[in-house]
Amino acid sequence: MALIASALLLSMFPSRRAVTQPSQPDARFDIVTQIQRFAIPDCVPRGGDDAVRDACNTMTTVLRRDLRFEGIFQFVPDNLLTAIPAMNPDAPNLDDWKSIAAQILVISRAEIKGKDLALEVKLHYVPTGQVILSRRYAGKEGNPRALAHQAADDIMKQVQFQGVSRTKIVFASDRDSSKGHPTKELYIVDYDGFNPRRLTVNRSLNILPNWRPDGRAISYVSYRQGIPGLFLAAIYEGRSQTITGDGYRSAQVFAPSFSPDGSRVAFASNRKSNMDIWVANADGSGARQITSSPAIDTAPCWSPTGQEIAFTSDRGGTPQIWIMDDEGLNVRRLTNVGNYNDAPNWNPSKQHPEIAYTSRLEGRFEIAVVDLGTSQVRQITAGRGSCESPSWAPNGRHLVFSCRRGRRWSLTIADRTGARVETLDVGPGNSYQPDWGPVPAR
Repeated sequence: MALIASALLLSMFPSRRAVTQPSQPDARFDIVTQIQRFAIPDCVPRGGDDAVRDACNTMTTVLRRDLRFEGIFQFVPDNLLTAIPAMNPDAPNLDDWKSIAAQILVISRAEIKGKDLALEVKLHYVPTGQVILSRRYAGKEGNPRALAHQAADDIMKQVQFQGVSRTKIVFASDRDSSKGHPTKELYIVDYDGFNPRRLTVNRSLNILPNWRPDGRAISYVSYRQGIPGLFLAAIYEGRSQTITGDGYRSAQVFAPSFSPDGSRVAFASNRKSNMDIWVANADGSGARQITSSPAIDTAPCWSPTGQEIAFTSDRGGTPQIWIMDDEGLNVRRLTNVGNYNDAPNWNPSKQHPEIAYTSRLEGRFEIAVVDLGTSQVRQITAGRGSCESPSWAPNGRHLVFSCRRGRRWSLTIADRTGARVETLDVGPGNSYQPDWGPVPAR
């Protein structure tokens, strides 16, 4: 059995002290349609030592990056920020900021006492001087990024969007393989590629991870017992257990997928000789077969309502994406563009009824998205090598997937239109099969 290093795993999540504490009630203010241009000057340290200055620099960089990532706001250029006279953070001269057309001013201050770090953030609506948000965040000195991520998500709430700055991505990697003994272990990384941490340590093949919706556990497939079985890594408890189910230890299991409420898990298995889709309780009990085609059915994925499942099947001659009810009824084909379509992932946002998937287009694998209302397909990647295994961010605004350029597979993030695509640096080796985790509870 694999052991999960509890102390190491706990270190990759913010300290429980790093909670958001309102320093005063937030002003009721709707900036959804009014605010377009943000000014984010450098964080102001309380005290003059290097530690607080370094923390301030990190938090400024992270906060700016988090807000730019969403692609919602406009920003005052850096050269205009430096043209503003020295600012009193407690009483900013808003006329200075009006002169460079700033509409929202984000002021941040930081201090360190002992080993504790505090970040104060205020949002001013420049035209009226109203304070939109005023909060204080507390955590450990060595974790300034976590406090900035919390602040960014709170700012996103002011425009009625769910931020993803505190989310994490799980993926498989061969970075710890040794010569003559190839392995793949699971790793967890911040959404922006920072702080990669190893999750499994069993020196086997561990693949196809899938977050439980509460963010406290990850299902995955492991070959540690010789054949691919279904396992659950309980992150905070620091343990791993099989959920393959009694009586089926000799059957192969692939592609686990939790239902949106976390009560069920769908997977592909050859428990009755053919590879079909099965659904079980979250602990692996009560498994029942919901497809019975002579074809290969695999890669199930739940709809946001939990009432439908998308999956891959070659029942039409080539692998395509199909949809059925969660009981296996009303099966219909979804994709017709591309001669090999696989790994569907349903957008969790109700505003965007669509499914991302891997599609072979013009001889190479790309990431594509099909609109469920119009059946129109848009291609997300092109010219980035071979790309596969898409997974949506919890707000449905971005995708993460794996692309191979040359001999290396790397994690890649794109917005839902494919207009902005970037590679994440998550460490050495090849990185495969990412799954974007949920927004954590406070």
